[in-house]
Amino acid sequence: MLILCKGSIASDPYKMPYTGERVYSLEELCYYVYHHIYSITEEFFEMSLAVWLREQTGHTVLAKKMENMIQAGDNLKDLVVTLLCGCDYYREDEIRGLIGIMDEIANLPIYRKKKIKADNYLRAGCYGKSLFEYRKLLNGSFAVNFTTEEYGDILHNQGIAHFYTSSFSDAERDFREAFARNNKKESWEHYLWVLLIEGREDDFEAEAARAGWNDEEKNAVRKRFGEAELQCVYPAQKDTDLEAYREQLRMAYMRE
Repeated sequence: MLILCKGSIASDPYKMPYTGERVYSLEELCYYVYHHIYSITEEFFEMSLAVWLREQTGHTVLAKKMENMIQAGDNLKDLVVTLLCGCDYYREDEIRGLIGIMDEIANLPIYRKKKIKADNYLRAGCYGKSLFEYRKLLNGSFAVNFTTEEYGDILHNQGIAHFYTSSFSDAERDFREAFARNNKKESWEHYLWVLLIEGREDDFEAEAARAGWNDEEKNAVRKRFGEAELQCVYPAQKDTDLEAYREQLRMAYMRE
């Protein structure tokens, strides 16, 4: 995607709080916010953003406005509109349309907003924080608001968080229970993957057969597993080294 930039190009990019994605101009920043509005919250607007606008892009007036608004705790809609109006990348009617979407988001029930918050943490790689939020959704009073499939999807995401926080057994349980609720192949595939990581080949075969998977489907999972293994250096047979290897494998898998 090519973005026409009329302003200054930063020598040091701005790193997004959630995704770590980098932008080098105000236009790129506005494009990102516009197309990721469902994941943008007040927490996105950190004071470092105002500093970057002033020091890297030369938008001193906009930087001062953003700084004052962030300090004052202005609402998300005003922050977004002020930023988008800082350049002429989007037309007035496009900004009005985005305001309508933000109004819809603002009117979401609290449990939907909390789900978005947990997903944002997961997307950003803040796995401990996402795990904390998912547990509150699954075990608290909000759980009754989700459909069976939605509950399964949250379990799946919790499994990813567990996968990253050194708990293969918890991740295995999450993916298995997620599939029982959402009936999505992705959850079952993640479950089988964890079995392979744990070296439980017989269980992998039995569970794949129980789900009616054919050889082609099983081999596809094994292929991805093998590709991940190739990215790792197998260590000496020491407990600490084996744990390091498991961590390498975990990271290689999650990059897929």
